[in-house]
Amino acid sequence: MSAAATTTVSSGGSSRPTWILLNRYAKIGENTNETTTHCQVTDDMKICASLVRERPPLPSNLYVHCSGAALAERPSSLAMVDDLILFHVYVGSAYRVRSALPSYFFMYRADPNRPSLELLPHPPPQDRVRMYHAFGIFPRGGEEDHYTIASMIPQDRKDGIFTLRLYDSETKTWSSKKLSVESPQDDFPVPIPVNYRLLLSHNMSTVLTLGGTIGWVDLWRGVLFCDMLSGHHTLRGVPLPLPLKLTKPDGDPSDEELTSGRTSRGIAFVGGHLRLVEVRFKAAPVVFVYDQETGSPRWRIENWTITTWTNKEMSNSYDDWRMDGTFQASDIFLGDHLESELPPIDLQNLYVSDPVIGMNGNDMHVVYLTARENWRHPKSWVLAIDTRDRKVQSVVATPGPLSEEMRYYDANYCTCTIISK
Repeated sequence: MSAAATTTVSSGGSSRPTWILLNRYAKIGENTNETTTHCQVTDDMKICASLVRERPPLPSNLYVHCSGAALAERPSSLAMVDDLILFHVYVGSAYRVRSALPSYFFMYRADPNRPSLELLPHPPPQDRVRMYHAFGIFPRGGEEDHYTIASMIPQDRKDGIFTLRLYDSETKTWSSKKLSVESPQDDFPVPIPVNYRLLLSHNMSTVLTLGGTIGWVDLWRGVLFCDMLSGHHTLRGVPLPLPLKLTKPDGDPSDEELTSGRTSRGIAFVGGHLRLVEVRFKAAPVVFVYDQETGSPRWRIENWTITTWTNKEMSNSYDDWRMDGTFQASDIFLGDHLESELPPIDLQNLYVSDPVIGMNGNDMHVVYLTARENWRHPKSWVLAIDTRDRKVQSVVATPGPLSEEMRYYDANYCTCTIISK
């Protein structure tokens, strides 16, 4: 791995990264540092949290330790903004049904100067707030550093009716309200085939925070923005470019089912505008051949393509998007000093997923990809690819095998800019 990737981040000073790639699944255990803090949950149970920051492409890790009880699985990081991390834990036997186990939401402030960990009250049962929903965090500032947590749940997908669930750190209460899309995105510019029916409704994939605005992103369809500073919350839609197979002259959408976008697309608000990336494969199954380590069918990856777009207007029009470029993996330059960091197969034959766009002005043209030899393979690498000169900047092997959760689910990492204080 490169020297930059192995830099250890210390608190405070100039070595602190401006943004991080946070593993969505925390490590169970203690890693005491300046961000370590704890919360007494019950008389017998205490939760301790620490954040180990690393410079991308090396992932950062949240460590969670539970005294007095066992954690049923690795805690899930649900959202991160500035130094605030919302995470969820199940407590009890790993062999019990999760719905039968006690579960807890925590807000962790990973500020090395004043770390804190807060147990959040459970949302009312009728609100049906669940850990798999897309959460946004809106820091409100001020001396007390209060914040709002927001989760939006579709109520009527056909008519665009949603329920907005809010948690106020000042009053320590949950509330909810019904919202409709008052400014919808433009109609689709092309007919939508049946196997792409996911495009017909808004399925939350991730969340963007733009100052006082939170955007709930469906990575195939568009973004629903809500102004959190307004007393009258409303939603407005900004479309995303349609899947390439629907718009390219040689595209044939009939041979695939559209699934979750998080393994193929990534989005960021950086440099004052939206940036989007899509990764597409040219692949074929290897008939009757299964991977010895995962038991999954083997796929022969013949090549993959990276395409990026930019949107400076963020209106309801598809015409706002400009394609920056598209290129194949076989056209990417991989230096000899980096080639030895990867398995002994060509770059274009790797299975890549979870594209992430660099979150500051210096690397907003860099796309970070999780690479494996095959789908669901436990060993993985993170590639940093500069899309301007089509060159791999750095490669790091992720420490240890990819967790079982991260092999089954998409969206391995969440990104966050870090505000130095």
